[in-house]
Amino acid sequence: MVNIERLKKLREDKKMTQVRLGIELGVSQETISGYEINKAVPPADMLVKLADCLDTSIDYLLGRTDIKKFNTINKSDLSETETELISRFRQLSDTKKERVMGFIMGLSE
Repeated sequence: MVNIERLKKLREDKKMTQVRLGIELGVSQETISGYEINKAVPPADMLVKLADCLDTSIDYLLGRTDIKKFNTINKSDLSETETELISRFRQLSDTKKERVMGFIMGLSE
């Protein structure tokens, strides 16, 4: 069963209406509503489309994991330097974050 709260929250986080999501998936607003109120269960191919459209994993939609994105990096995957860099980056103002990103992009060219 699809975790209906997650489905609705993901859609709302993307600022999508049921109509818009239906258009993206090629189904009606009524179909999306049915999924969100647990009146209908999306078939496997629709789960794939929902996960892709909402930028998440099928496992997250089904409530099998609490990790929203399948490409999430775990802290244990980071070196001490990477962890420190992320920590310091998060403390910067938006303007300084943009400057840092510009600098990094320049280095990677």
